[in-house]
Amino acid sequence: MGERWCALPTPVGTLVRSPETQVREIAIRPGRLGLDPDLLCRAAMRSSVCFALAALAVTLAPAAAHAADAWTDAFPGVRRLHRTTSTQNINVLKVDLCAPGVSVRTTATGERQRTVSSFAGAVGAQAAVNGDFFSFSNYDTNGPAMSGGAAWGGPDHTYVAPVQFGAHRVALPGHEGTGGVEAWAREVVSGHPSILAGGARRDNNGDSLCTARHPRTALGLSADHRTLFVAVIDGRATGRVGMTCDEMVALFTELGATDAVNLDGGGSSTMWLQGPGVVNVPSDGSQRVVANHLAIRATGSGAAAHCPVPDYDASFVGMSAPTTMVSGEEAVVWMDWKNDGNTTWDLDLTRIGTQAPQDRASAFFEDGNWLAPNRPSGADHSNYGPGATGRFTWVMRAPEVTEETRFDEAFQPLQEGVTWFGPVQTMSIVVQPRAGAEPDAGVDPEDGDAGTGGEVSGTSGGCSASGGGDRAASGLLGLALLLASGRAGRRRARRA
Repeated sequence: MGERWCALPTPVGTLVRSPETQVREIAIRPGRLGLDPDLLCRAAMRSSVCFALAALAVTLAPAAAHAADAWTDAFPGVRRLHRTTSTQNINVLKVDLCAPGVSVRTTATGERQRTVSSFAGAVGAQAAVNGDFFSFSNYDTNGPAMSGGAAWGGPDHTYVAPVQFGAHRVALPGHEGTGGVEAWAREVVSGHPSILAGGARRDNNGDSLCTARHPRTALGLSADHRTLFVAVIDGRATGRVGMTCDEMVALFTELGATDAVNLDGGGSSTMWLQGPGVVNVPSDGSQRVVANHLAIRATGSGAAAHCPVPDYDASFVGMSAPTTMVSGEEAVVWMDWKNDGNTTWDLDLTRIGTQAPQDRASAFFEDGNWLAPNRPSGADHSNYGPGATGRFTWVMRAPEVTEETRFDEAFQPLQEGVTWFGPVQTMSIVVQPRAGAEPDAGVDPEDGDAGTGGEVSGTSGGCSASGGGDRAASGLLGLALLLASGRAGRRRARRA
């Protein structure tokens, strides 16, 4: 059979990590896969529909019309977004907590009752915003406050979330907790309510503070706690209407935060930057004297005081692999792992490696698809943050045998050059000889991977039950797309 070209409406993000939906022509070479090209093309078209719909949902989702989005590098490790629309004036700082010289400074008890600019100048900050809700009578805060490890302010209660910064640690608990401030915390500013937790919106629609639009100050964190987001949204004026809590959830989710909390807003909401000064429009007409503040120091050199120490861990979720194959046959396999560490997995260095023994050369190595004989695959995408489930996909080519042979292929995640992590998982695959192959009792499978025969256990392996001539069309389609997508070339370049 010859080559057949199928025009597939696929989201290119599935193949080359772009959010756009495009029509791609993918060459299907049935000779290599042993499939009818018309059947495969029909399967491809059917499978592409869900991908296309998912991408179109993102493309067509309603979004605010951004009259102007201006990103600038405000300071080393700090980027500023200034967004204006017909109804909003928004300032956001995206702070890389792992950039040299970046640290957070909050207000000590003796530094309370200042404007934001006054506090920032006093502590030598590059940026600052207002902090917690407070009492005008004594400028005491509603929730816990701390600077340099010295605590002051109100107690931790069921409607306050203390945002905590310490040596290589950051925490943003939910407002309903009452566990207080962690022993490692050194700088603390509190707020309420929590609006985003673990990537999920908090339902605060019974809270009048959230359902009305107001000027807002809020903080957010990325899943790996390496990025701090500081937002000030103007309000109570024509063209500056403020936001509800749900509108802030949408903003922080768009920015990349998984956790966020509302701070004191209204006339208190102020953002100050070294150089331009106050960059928002306070609703009182000028800066308000407030109880406490959060300042950012970004000097460009020195320690990154709050950068989390990378921790890699994973729990096994599931996998798909054939239980039987024929020598020379290829199959797309994948493993899913939940990221239980504090660091986002990346495309280049978060990988699956061989085990039993560690770093053995696999008998199922497919040249051009694998990174190396002991490294089947890197992570499929670069957005597998803490708590996310990440997929690792690769092609396995069954080795040559002259009699039915069982192979136990053991794999484990690793961060290249750092550590192996998570449990070892095994794919048990029975390989049948090609039709007409002569039996040879002396055949010894490569690298001692052969077992004594049997099938994959549903509890230990999680493999699909398909095998041999009953391979699912989706698996074959996945193989065709994987081979055609240019991934092999990308991996050759990466290996080089």
